[in-house]
Amino acid sequence: MDHDGALWMIHGPTASGKTRLAIDLARHLGTEVVNCDARQVYRELRIGVARPNPEELAEVPHHGIASHSIHEPLTAATYAAWAEPVVRDVLERCGSAVVVGGSGLYAQALLHGLDPMPAAQPELRAELEAVWAQSPEELIQRLHQLDPEYAAAADLHNSRRVIRALEVMQATGIPYSQHRRGTAQRAWPVPVRELALDAPLDWLDLRIQRRCAEMMAEGLKSEALELKAYADLSPLRTVGYQEFYAPDAPVDRDDAMTELLALRTRQYAKRQRTWLAKIAHRVPAAEAWNYLRSYVGA
Repeated sequence: MDHDGALWMIHGPTASGKTRLAIDLARHLGTEVVNCDARQVYRELRIGVARPNPEELAEVPHHGIASHSIHEPLTAATYAAWAEPVVRDVLERCGSAVVVGGSGLYAQALLHGLDPMPAAQPELRAELEAVWAQSPEELIQRLHQLDPEYAAAADLHNSRRVIRALEVMQATGIPYSQHRRGTAQRAWPVPVRELALDAPLDWLDLRIQRRCAEMMAEGLKSEALELKAYADLSPLRTVGYQEFYAPDAPVDRDDAMTELLALRTRQYAKRQRTWLAKIAHRVPAAEAWNYLRSYVGA
């Protein structure tokens, strides 16, 4: 492989094998992994975010795993402010760095910077939050109408994402997706190599189903219910936890909860795939490491 320095960014839908590929690549390059997953950063979340296990974490140094608390939630901007000096330190010491995660906006904020956004409008946000409490679907449909591009890729079960987009559009009259073009630029001392794991739907669906069953067997229900008091915090308004907090959730039926988790995870993965379609370099997920060794010159 080519050992010239680079900042490697590994994207991919959930359950596509990003963790394993990042570890293999970092170990081969003699470098370290920086997490770019918006949920694995939280120390209170383990099973539901598919945090790397202790054996995986021991293979190469990791940064940004269980590094923050749900009581001090990150945004894309605050994540980038934390992660940028970490990545630069890894690059200085090791020559290369491997960043991995499924959070596209976090990756954009870190690699390229974010375009300026209008300031928060508390009164408008309170109005939108009140509507969401009564009828989330009303705001979701409004988002689809005003900005179908962003709606196709956003986590529409995340009230914070939907409300912020509507808030910005109502304030500016400009689609939210146009505010997120990434025209801001961040300079890195090495080339940035972005790649996306390309996972066939049938292959990915099987992995998602298996992962959800394994999570339930490992104790996801207990983990989620122990955190129920914090269900309104943004880190808990995510797939893997919010399913346990719905009034009609079949919490007492593990088989039904497994199926619900798998369904919501597949929906989330579909939205991730929509966003990942704009990443130019695609790597077949099932043979990612062999592909990198043979064709990319990692």
